[in-house]
Amino acid sequence: MAIATPSYLELSKNYQEQVLSLIEQSQKLAVESVSAWSKAVQPLAKNAPAAPVAGLPTPKEIVDNQYGFAAKLLEAQHEYLTAVLNAAAPALPKTAPVSK
Repeated sequence: MAIATPSYLELSKNYQEQVLSLIEQSQKLAVESVSAWSKAVQPLAKNAPAAPVAGLPTPKEIVDNQYGFAAKLLEAQHEYLTAVLNAAAPALPKTAPVSK
């Protein structure tokens, strides 16, 4: 009786899911810690001076802007590498399709 061996993509996706799960768990703990810290220092923060320069973007605006750029960059890299692989396809070894 043959034992089915997981394919590279199955192993890779499983590993990716595990890594993402660990990252999500650690991020949740970090957010909970920041929330607790924020509540603890809130009385002190009320007396903090305003930003010295008018018109500065909020931290959220900065993060959104940078992640928007990163998403565009990642998409451009994906399109580029897909084009390179398509151009190289005639010289690449042929592989058998994965059966499911």
